[in-house]
Amino acid sequence: MLVVVVSRFVMLSYVKKSTITYWQYALWVLVEILAMSLFYSLFTKFIPKEGMDRDFIEIFHKSAVNTSLIILLPYSILWLYFSWREKNSMLEKLTHEEQNFDIQKKSQIGFPDEKGELRISIVLENLLYIDSEDNYATIHYLNKSKLSHFLIRNSLKWMEENLTKETPLVRCHRSYIVNLDNVKVLLKKKDGIFLELDAVNTPDIPVSRTYYERVMAKFSQYSV
Repeated sequence: MLVVVVSRFVMLSYVKKSTITYWQYALWVLVEILAMSLFYSLFTKFIPKEGMDRDFIEIFHKSAVNTSLIILLPYSILWLYFSWREKNSMLEKLTHEEQNFDIQKKSQIGFPDEKGELRISIVLENLLYIDSEDNYATIHYLNKSKLSHFLIRNSLKWMEENLTKETPLVRCHRSYIVNLDNVKVLLKKKDGIFLELDAVNTPDIPVSRTYYERVMAKFSQYSV
């Protein structure tokens, strides 16, 4: 019993400081079985007088079998624990990586041209709006707190279908997509509904009747 107590104390101390692999665990169990069997066999062979006539190999063999049966159950439980801890650690790591990827993916938005080649990538919070004419779109954004724009050959329809899902971007007019995170006020004027952006020197973005409902559905969720 002293061998078992010492062995398990050493194992627990080692596990707390570092990660133990499966082959290290199996080797540890094997060494413990052999050590306990050897200790018992030596004791049985040389301490009692009747043990002097018994074969040492036979004693050791029976001792190894019995010892294995006794300690494999608790060690099997420990193995299940180590397996659970490793899988739980892997799951936490994967979850953390997915969360970081989602955050990174949502904080940056890329704009490819009609051939699929990435032309510009903008931090989402700096994107103001996109207007379109024919097969070209102009992306309006803040660059070092200054208004900037970038002309790209791609359709507003493609951007609506690929860039507005699960983002604050919404199509509000046949010629406009707006970032609702940067919308300060929704205005109802005589000539229609407009979105006022939280950036100086930007025009009010019109909202057409066709897109009014989808804009309002997202407005309460994303607008500040």
